[in-house]
Amino acid sequence: MHVLARAPGKLVVLGEYVVLAGGPALVMAVDRHCVAELRSSDGDVCHMSTVADCSEERSFGSAEASDVAIVDSVMRRWPRDDVGVWRGRLDSSQLFVTGRKLGLGSSAAALVAWAGAWTAYTRSEDGSAATPSLAELVDLHRTIQAGAGSGLDVAASLHGGVLAYRLVSVDRPEAVSVALPNSVRFVGVSTPRAASTPDLLARFEAWRVAEPAAAAMRLDRMREVAELGVASASAADAAQFLAAVQRYGLELDALGAAIGVDIVTPEHAAIAEVAARAGVTYKVSGAGGGDLGLGFATDDEALEAFAAAVPAGCEVLRLAIDRAGLVIEERAA
Repeated sequence: MHVLARAPGKLVVLGEYVVLAGGPALVMAVDRHCVAELRSSDGDVCHMSTVADCSEERSFGSAEASDVAIVDSVMRRWPRDDVGVWRGRLDSSQLFVTGRKLGLGSSAAALVAWAGAWTAYTRSEDGSAATPSLAELVDLHRTIQAGAGSGLDVAASLHGGVLAYRLVSVDRPEAVSVALPNSVRFVGVSTPRAASTPDLLARFEAWRVAEPAAAAMRLDRMREVAELGVASASAADAAQFLAAVQRYGLELDALGAAIGVDIVTPEHAAIAEVAARAGVTYKVSGAGGGDLGLGFATDDEALEAFAAAVPAGCEVLRLAIDRAGLVIEERAA
């Protein structure tokens, strides 16, 4: 048997950080993918190839671990003793550039792709081993990341499209399909500074514990703006949507000042100035501290002018929404 699985990366439109406190987020899957491949193999050992910022090859016995965290976590969560010897490949290179991650949710896309491939490859004849659910995948992704993260990137990789995402409870993620207003276009901008999302999330959680009253007030404001953004997207109200994106970007900057980190880095601030001159709405996408930003506009010429004027060292990413999410193909060996 030969299985191919493909899962898209993500861009966070708004709702960063507040989604960890039960607020809504808007996230979209994009057309950069992680691809997982599994097939039966000859010989006495399994082979695992990983491609990301670099390439690695591993060989190991069928009862042994591969030493690839995502691969081994999936195999422990959905074990099969009779799977035999296999050859696997996990390629997330589309989510990296020149050895640096782009901030498109590479670990979530890799997990969703590998989990999809593994459960399809090891499915029993009666089909009882179905594709893992969103809740199962979010829980496993958190386990791999030592409990960190909301799971919105997992939702985008699994379901595709544009999603309104929230944590109804710690173990109950909810993703509802929505759409950006038809007239809104976007481009991504990659900055040369790579962010450390775990470090930023740790600072955020420490601040919430140290200053609960101030944190509650700020998160209430962020939640209000995020809810407005999700509602305006659902209502196809482009002007209100862009206003909410702009306001949420300012809230992220203020949050960074409160927790003592540059969520909006000097690079992002410089890009935002270029965007303002071009009539484009710009904000960081994701935890901040580097990585990606997003420029939105209803005027194609304004968006092109912005893209042409992005500061040197930053890269414009022409991305489209991936509406399929996880795709699994099964072929004869």
